[in-house]
Order: sequence, then C-alpha cells, then structure tokens
Amino acid sequence: MSSEGEIRPRKAKMEESELDITPMIDITFLLLAFFVVVSKMDPTTAVDLPRAQYGLSVPEKNCVVFVVTQGLTADDSFIFKGRGKEESAMIPDGDPIVREGAIADYVEQELSARPEVTAILIKAESNVKTKAVELVKRGISGSELGRERQIYVGVEELN
Repeated sequence: MSSEGEIRPRKAKMEESELDITPMIDITFLLLAFFVVVSKMDPTTAVDLPRAQYGLSVPEKNCVVFVVTQGLTADDSFIFKGRGKEESAMIPDGDPIVREGAIADYVEQELSARPEVTAILIKAESNVKTKAVELVKRGISGSELGRERQIYVGVEELN
C-alpha cells in the first residue's frame, strides 16, 4: 500500500455518453452569419410605388399583376408580366398596339389558368408617365376575361 502522505490518482468515472452539441450550434450560427453577409438581395424586384392618399389594400395573391417602370427616357416605359422585373417577363418595346395585344394575351392566359383571380393590379413606379398605365389598361380591356375584373393601380400604403 501507499504511505499516508501519498495521494493516489482517482479513476475517472465513466459517465453515460453525452453528446455536446454546443460546437454544432456555434458552427450553425457562423454559417448563418456568413450567408447573411455575403448574400445579395435582388434589386430588380423592388418597385418604387407612390404613397397612397386614401383607400384600402388589395391582396396581391388574388390578382394578375403588371409592373410598370420608367424606361431609358422619360417618355419610355418598361412593362413586366408578374410581380417582378425579370427581363424574361418584359413585354417587348415597340408598337403600342402590339404591346396591348401582348398584355391582353397574358391576361387571358392567367385568368383561364386561375379562375379564382378577382382583380388585375398595375404596380407603376412613381416616376412613370400616365400614358404607360393607360396603355396597360387598354391592353387589359382588350381581353374578354379582363373586362370582367376590377383594375387597381398599386400605390404604397400609408402607415
């Protein structure tokens, strides 16, 4: 045996195996922070709407949506089918009658595919000329199904 002054090393108790998830949580938050920092928001989907003076909001999910933005010149405009400003959804520039026909075709296609749609929403940026919005309205009225729906022009809601 050992002498009284000598300390014997204790045997470490074998505890039940536990999984320490703290390092996994740390790595998860580091990855989250990394992707938040390096990701870019898509600036092409933001629409600069004018401020509303009065009125109620319209649920966008129940609408066929057009986005109208200012073109390269003050008198020019870009018209997009859908909620964003993707180049693939742009109605080609050119003859207004051709553009109206493309708008009417899109409205017919959307309303035939989604009969639950109750309205048509035009989201026009604040710097867009009225004639561009009127062109979209004429295109919508060229659609048989579009004439039966309410048309709204989107503005930013006051808080």
